[in-house]
Amino acid sequence: MSRRAKQSTVIPPVYRGRRLTLLLVLLAGMVVLLLRAGYLEVFQQTWLQEQADKRQMRTMTIPPYRGMILDRNDEALAISSPVESVWSNPRKFFATRDSLTKKAASDDKAVADEARNELDELDVNMVKLEVILGMSDGELSKLLDDNKRRSFVYLVRQTSPEQAQEIQDLNIPGIGSNDEYRRFYPMAEAVAHVVGFTNIDDSGVEGIERSMNTELAGRAGKKRVIQDGASRLIEDVEQIDRMVPGKDVNLSIDRRIQYQAYKVLKEQVTQLSAKAGSVVVLDAHTGEVLAMANMPGFNPNARSSLQPENYRNRAVMDAFEPGSTIKPLTIAAALEARVLGPDVLIDTAPGYLMLGKTKVSDPRDYGDLTLDMVLAKSSNVGASKVALLMDAKEQWKFLNRVGFGLRPDSGAPSETDGLLSYYDSWGSVDRASHGYGYGVSVSLLQLAQSYTMFANNGVMYPAKLLKLEGAPVGRQIMRPENARAVLRMLKAVVADDATGKRAMIDGYTVAGKTGTAYKFLNKRYDTRRRIVSFIGLAPASNPRLIVAVMLDEPQVERATGGRLVAPMFTKIMSNSLRVLDIPPDDLPAQAGSGGTKKGGA
Repeated sequence: MSRRAKQSTVIPPVYRGRRLTLLLVLLAGMVVLLLRAGYLEVFQQTWLQEQADKRQMRTMTIPPYRGMILDRNDEALAISSPVESVWSNPRKFFATRDSLTKKAASDDKAVADEARNELDELDVNMVKLEVILGMSDGELSKLLDDNKRRSFVYLVRQTSPEQAQEIQDLNIPGIGSNDEYRRFYPMAEAVAHVVGFTNIDDSGVEGIERSMNTELAGRAGKKRVIQDGASRLIEDVEQIDRMVPGKDVNLSIDRRIQYQAYKVLKEQVTQLSAKAGSVVVLDAHTGEVLAMANMPGFNPNARSSLQPENYRNRAVMDAFEPGSTIKPLTIAAALEARVLGPDVLIDTAPGYLMLGKTKVSDPRDYGDLTLDMVLAKSSNVGASKVALLMDAKEQWKFLNRVGFGLRPDSGAPSETDGLLSYYDSWGSVDRASHGYGYGVSVSLLQLAQSYTMFANNGVMYPAKLLKLEGAPVGRQIMRPENARAVLRMLKAVVADDATGKRAMIDGYTVAGKTGTAYKFLNKRYDTRRRIVSFIGLAPASNPRLIVAVMLDEPQVERATGGRLVAPMFTKIMSNSLRVLDIPPDDLPAQAGSGGTKKGGA
């Protein structure tokens, strides 16, 4: 071997020093990395886990299933169906788009081409999303741009699961959906005023949906889940709070009677061009509301067309002067005060009564009238004289006992108290006018409730919209013999020569009372604007049902309760008796007389 070859195999000291330095640097780096890994594993594990959870783990709210509203026979009046709401995170959407835009401007051709393809796909999918949502061209982009600093904005609420999945399949960044429920009302407008409706957040805002919202709503649950970058569920991790579904609520309503009552009311209000109307059907032995209908109506399934003035439950929210339908209560109060007996004669001659400058009059001079005929002829003079036999305190106490001036507490929201002023301010005109239905105001439900005492030997049962679980609790308002006497007098109203003859029903005896009252407007009574009503019980030999009907401002001449409302009562009561299979009492005095007889009343 030559000297030159031998010298080339010898590594100079300077190179050996560099190699050693490099090995030491690499070794030091490995030690640092190992120390760092150990530090993170031991001391930073919790923090790192939290950071990972923030990017992947979410707390998801589980919406509760709202309880159903059912009628007394467990037929559905309100149910919830699963829907979804689609939302956007504009901040995430724009962050993703800006990132793609930067990549599209990259010097790396492959990266730029891929980014441009993704941007083109995003634009196409945005157009598809606008079509699915029914938006005009550019509307979605403007919505997101207007909310670009926000992390949450709804795009559509309560859409079908199929449409939500179609949107999710577009895989647009920052677009997701939530599970929700939408309320559906099978009977639509027929029972809308009683059941009410919920808002877009499934919270009750009217009717039973509102008054029983706590029971119906339930409680939302929470669970921890892992989601991917597109907010798609990957795994359920743990349940935090258990979801509690809402409770079902059984109403006292019978949907069969409800539908028939609403149908009759709607037909008559439309035909007479009345401003409004209401119907209440009560179980006379329990006070349960079997039907409650109002006009104008509304469809709770069509939220976009809801008008606030149409969804008032007028049967419980609106008070009116009852007119002659209060006369049986005036006679009942006088019997209880022992100021007269059931067989007394009332002198109504000469057909009017002067109380200072105030004149109370009848259509003609009826002369001496029994209490039966005071009701049958609907004599204002007779009712005034009966009222004036009592002192103001006795009259007030009786009306207060039957619920006038007090909320019925039936279960419906926003019930009116009505108006019953305190007796110490009553003069003779007040006492007389209260006797025939002016100066005091009640809701139709209050009026119907008061008549339950005539069906139950003087025991009044409070009106209830919720189905009773046990025996009803009533209150003895008047002596049984006096209640039976007034019921007998009410039968005289539904006779051939009385104001309520159009309320007759084939095969059944009927007891009832007509009512006609002028409306008090601009500090005076307007004789052109009237509220007409009828309230009756059947079968009169053992009353099972009470039906009260009211029309507000029917646009016809000679508008009276006997002419316009008594025929409505006949249809509603006969339908209800048939639905409940209540046998006729078939007394010859009214059997076969029918509800179609003609005559003026």
